[in-house]
Order: sequence, then C-alpha cells, then structure tokens
Amino acid sequence: MWNPIFAFTIYLLFGFAVGIDIFDTFLKYVDQFKKSYVNHPDELHTRFNIFKGNLIRIEKLNQQNKSSAWYGINKFSDLTPEEFKASYLTDLKPHHVHHPLRARGYVTQPEKFHSLNIPKKLDWRNFKNQSYVSPVKNQNSCGGCWAFSTAELTESMYAIQKHLPPPDLSVQEIIDCAMYNSGCTGGDTCAAMQWLVDSHVPLVSDKDYPLTDESDYCKLLPTSSTGVKVSNYTCRSYLQNEQDMLMLLSDGPLTVSVDATLWANYQGGIIQHHCGTTINHAVVIVGYDLTGDIPYYIVRNSWGPDFGINGYLHVKIGENMCGIAGHVSTLYVV
Repeated sequence: MWNPIFAFTIYLLFGFAVGIDIFDTFLKYVDQFKKSYVNHPDELHTRFNIFKGNLIRIEKLNQQNKSSAWYGINKFSDLTPEEFKASYLTDLKPHHVHHPLRARGYVTQPEKFHSLNIPKKLDWRNFKNQSYVSPVKNQNSCGGCWAFSTAELTESMYAIQKHLPPPDLSVQEIIDCAMYNSGCTGGDTCAAMQWLVDSHVPLVSDKDYPLTDESDYCKLLPTSSTGVKVSNYTCRSYLQNEQDMLMLLSDGPLTVSVDATLWANYQGGIIQHHCGTTINHAVVIVGYDLTGDIPYYIVRNSWGPDFGINGYLHVKIGENMCGIAGHVSTLYVV
C-alpha cells in the first residue's frame, strides 16, 4: 500500500537532489505499476536511478526516430537493458535454423509491394467482420515466447481453417511437454511445431491445462483426445523476399523470430530504424498495411495488452527490419 508519510520522507532524501519533477514522475510511475519496492528506500533509490537513465535513452530514441516509432515510459522503464534482456530476451534458442543477417543495402522499394495482387491492407483481428486472433497474452517472467507464439498461431489457423472464433489453447502444455525445448528457459518455434506434428498430441484448452508461467513436468493425460492437432508446418527464410511473406499472410498469420533488444519502451509508430538482427524473441505477424508511405507489418507480442499498441507493434516491411524475415513459420491443423 502507498504510504504518504514514507513518500514525503523519500522526497526529502532524494527529490531535492535530483529535481522534484523527475522524482514526482517516478513516484507516480511506481504507484501506477504497483511496484513491489514501493516501501523499500534502498531499492526505490536504485530503481529511480535506472528510471532516470531510461528517460535519457527514451529521449535519444525519440530524437533519432522523428516521424517514425516513438518511445516512452512503460512497465519496463525501471529495468536496466541487461535486466530486460535477461528477463525477456533470452528465451529463444533456435534448434536448427539460422540467425539471419541483415544484408547491407537490402531495401525493397514500397512500389514493389504496391504492385502485388493482394489487398492493400489485411488484419486477421478484423477480417470480414470476424476476429481470428485471440486476446494478447502475457508471458511475464517465463522465457516462453517460443511456446506463446506457437500456441497463438495454432489458435488463429484453427479459427481460419474451421471458420470459428479462435480457441484459447494451452501455452503451458507446450512449455511442459514439447520435446527438443527447455520450458521457461528457452526453446524454438520450429522445434515446438515439429513436436506437435510428430507426437500427434492435441493442444488442449488453457482451461484444461492452465498457464503457471513456470516449467514443470508434463501433465498431459495419455487419454487426452480433445483439442487441436497440428498436421504440418513450414519454417523458412524470406530474407530479400518479403513479397512472398505478404502473399503468405493472405492464408493466415505467421510466427517470426526477431531482435527485440530496443523494444522495451516502444509506445507506437512504425519501427524503421535502429533495430538489429540478434534474434532473441518470437512474435506473430497478424497482418500488414501498405496504404501509407511506410508499409508495415502488424506484430502481436506476448508482453501483455499494456505494452505498445494494446500489445502490438508496427514494423517496417522491406528491409528485414529487426531480422523479421529470416525465420518465418506457418502451420496447418487437422
């Protein structure tokens, strides 16, 4: 609980030394995001210094990205880059697929995308007045982006192929049971899909196998027969061939691996600069928009609906931005 007397004491200790306005912003931040260190002065002071550093970093990113993506304060703003990476970007461990390199000078002009015989805008969250995308999930402290993105893609492809609303499938089943992976300490989307195909195991509902955000033993019953079975999948690189990625999106969303190193404080806009190709996170592309000057993918994340644009990001099409075209997966259900 927020203690006003304690807050006033902290003001006296730290506020006048660093500027009341900045510290007031931080205290409001702590209250808004219900930070557990609220009544622990040493940790509060440490987090405040980190918060100040992130404000400087956010300001620099916004100055460098005029008329592009913008960045601001969010639930990750009291973490150092190293802490953010350790908690959210160490969970992708490709089993048998490359780390794509961003070719120097690799740029596909927007005109090439406009000339494709596809809709200029596609969004599987609202396709012919029907949503084929489930609500945004939150992986919290579990390093399971590979499992989340696999389950999310399965939900969407089931909905599209069966002409039904997307089911809420068990991410925890994949975390606990998928061979060739390491639960909350890391895994690979292609390996997870391979397990679903080889094992013929149905992906059950989240209600039957709820999320715990921890690795555990596999609790799937041998008699389990209800759920969604995956019949086949693909895992390919579309480096320098993002036209085909757009064509592929006409059949449904795609799971992709990306470099999310600088995504921590993303607020909105189109990411089109300062994004590397150190692959460390898995997400789902649910659509695209070619109508503006900068064409972009609509990217679903697994950091909760309070991140970015209600849980989503926009990433520029045409330059393998954030390594988005190097490790692309589709799947098909029975």
